[in-house]
Amino acid sequence: MTRSSAGFARLLLAAAAFWPVLPLAAAPVPARAEGAERASLDVAIAARMVDNGRFVAGDPVDLQGLRRFYAQRGFVPLWVQPGGVSGGAVVPAASAVLSVLRESDAEGLAPADYHAAAIAERLADPAQARRMELDVLLTDAVIKYATHLRAGRVAPRLVSADYAEVPRPEVDAVALATQVAEAADPRPLLAPLAPPNPAYGALKGVLKRMAAAEKAGGWPLVPSPRGGTLAVGAKDPAVPALRRRLAASGDFDGRADAKGSANGPDVMDAALRKAVERFQTRHGLPANGEVNAATLAALNVPVSVRIAQVQANMERARWLPPRFADRRIEVNIPEYTLRAFDGGKPALQMRVIVGSKARRTPVLSSVVPSVVLNPTWTIPPTIAREDYLPKLIRNPGYLAAHGFTVYSGWGADSRPLDAGRINWKAVGTGITKLRLRQDPGPKNALGQVKFNIINGYDVYLHDTTAREKFQQHARALSSGCVRVGEPLVLADFVLGGNGDWTPERRQQTLDKAATRTVALKDPLEVHLLYQTVWVDGAGVVQVRDDIYGRDGELMDAIARRRPTPPAAAQPTAAQPTAAQPVVALPAAPKPAAPRAAAVTAPPVPPAKAKLAARP
Repeated sequence: MTRSSAGFARLLLAAAAFWPVLPLAAAPVPARAEGAERASLDVAIAARMVDNGRFVAGDPVDLQGLRRFYAQRGFVPLWVQPGGVSGGAVVPAASAVLSVLRESDAEGLAPADYHAAAIAERLADPAQARRMELDVLLTDAVIKYATHLRAGRVAPRLVSADYAEVPRPEVDAVALATQVAEAADPRPLLAPLAPPNPAYGALKGVLKRMAAAEKAGGWPLVPSPRGGTLAVGAKDPAVPALRRRLAASGDFDGRADAKGSANGPDVMDAALRKAVERFQTRHGLPANGEVNAATLAALNVPVSVRIAQVQANMERARWLPPRFADRRIEVNIPEYTLRAFDGGKPALQMRVIVGSKARRTPVLSSVVPSVVLNPTWTIPPTIAREDYLPKLIRNPGYLAAHGFTVYSGWGADSRPLDAGRINWKAVGTGITKLRLRQDPGPKNALGQVKFNIINGYDVYLHDTTAREKFQQHARALSSGCVRVGEPLVLADFVLGGNGDWTPERRQQTLDKAATRTVALKDPLEVHLLYQTVWVDGAGVVQVRDDIYGRDGELMDAIARRRPTPPAAAQPTAAQPTAAQPVVALPAAPKPAAPRAAAVTAPPVPPAKAKLAARP
């Protein structure tokens, strides 16, 4: 290969990197480095970039990204020094990078995604073709690993419309790859990529313990009790297995073999009941200390499934802001719980009602700009058509009885209509052209207080007249908005940032029954989170039902992003480790059809579906 032909190959590949529609396969560049006259390593890389194959050594690579990367550096190898027929020396950082990639399971990632096995094999082989593959695989691995560790394996908006307003963190992985290859020790460059929020670090510790439990054989299965349930004093063959299971997860701190127990190994005593209560509390179950069907089902979830849940929550933790404001509101949707923080410390905690499976509450981070006292409520068009039209056909007097005014349209000049004289059956789907507004009062669905949130879904926090529903254990009951259990307490917390809005002034305003919007001097940070596994402030691992199927939905989206190698390819990637189980999480329910927002919303990404919110 002459210098001029090598230069031509580089020029051709530079063009191919930006105009990939060219007939690349027909380019006059040697396809192999094993010819009579061996091409230099940089030209071998250029030739490989011309090849449209998206697999190297059986592993998928980002060919378009690699083309741009190598074209920008004139196809000079990053990790290997060109060295004639047998290739050259590998930079010292390569071995350290391989160690990081092999340990990526500790971050909830999969070493197989970063070519760990193929890289290890090629580090030991000095052949020219293997050196070319080594350089390409290392570059692809570092770029991919850096992106996945900091920003996640898939963009939030590609998983579901529920994440459309969740920004994916940015990382300049291409520039980082060059820095890593040139570093004496690349670990200090890669380690800071891990998400800085405390939730992620805590989950990493949970993953380590669960992986160790799986390696030790997993959690023991608990057989069904003969009587259907286990309570204190019950004698049952299932008791020893229950004791071992609770000891394995750290819920029972006595002897797993029950030696020293005065009642015998197969009798459920007070100590075991206490362990059951602890397990139930951690899993959001009624803590009655009895092993019923729901508790037994939670006990017998395999550790491999819990590991996959932890990985899904670590993935979502990568999308969180680096830090939360000291004064803020957090809602954990699967926990049905709202917490308010002041000075970084918990100030309030209350029950909430979240969206149903059909109308899921989205995940977002935003601000509360204002509070509405004695709010009105305008029914979004989709909900008017789907929920209220059948009700009005059956009972035309419903609107008047519940304080609604019907307007002829949505414009400012629309006029009020006599709802009692409307033939709702004849109106049919045309109900969406009418505006149905509920006036403030004791029957208003939003109650006495509404907390606005800036978002494109038209979801917010609010009071409700259906107070009895807060006593239910599972509270996925709304149409997307979050109903708060103690709205006046939360109002005093939120308005407290305004200084002059005392509880007394708030109550005086409510008593006047007129709608009043209070703009906050400092908009309050709010986060609608979806955490099915997390570590609480006391260091206890908490687990909740995946009420929307989002864990499985996310892991499925990640799996779909992995290309399938051609049948002829012989993958060399390592099998999943204990921390990367191949498990089937519960299938995610299909997202509800988009609903039109009732108010003008701020701009949101084009892929997002707007959801009209109802209390």
